[in-house]
Amino acid sequence: MNARKSILQILLSLVEVLPIALLLFLAVWQGTEKTKAQARIRQKVWSRTELMRKNDELKVGIVTYTSAERIEALYRKTYQYMPISASNRIHTVELPP
Repeated sequence: MNARKSILQILLSLVEVLPIALLLFLAVWQGTEKTKAQARIRQKVWSRTELMRKNDELKVGIVTYTSAERIEALYRKTYQYMPISASNRIHTVELPP
């Protein structure tokens, strides 16, 4: 009868301790998942910021190099100021209104 009481006491103590341990485990797990999610959010925000900065630079580049003179300057810069052949020269023709 004594062995039965001790087994019963052990089972009762497990029933009392197990839910508390489970709640603690879930609280810690939830905290780690929250931290991981916040890290992913920070990474995505940083990536978005970088992409927006690059997009702004590209927009400035489009505006900067739209005229023929600027396109020619970019060509000279890209190819280390090599002389431009006649076939690669940009000619601008202004039509009368």
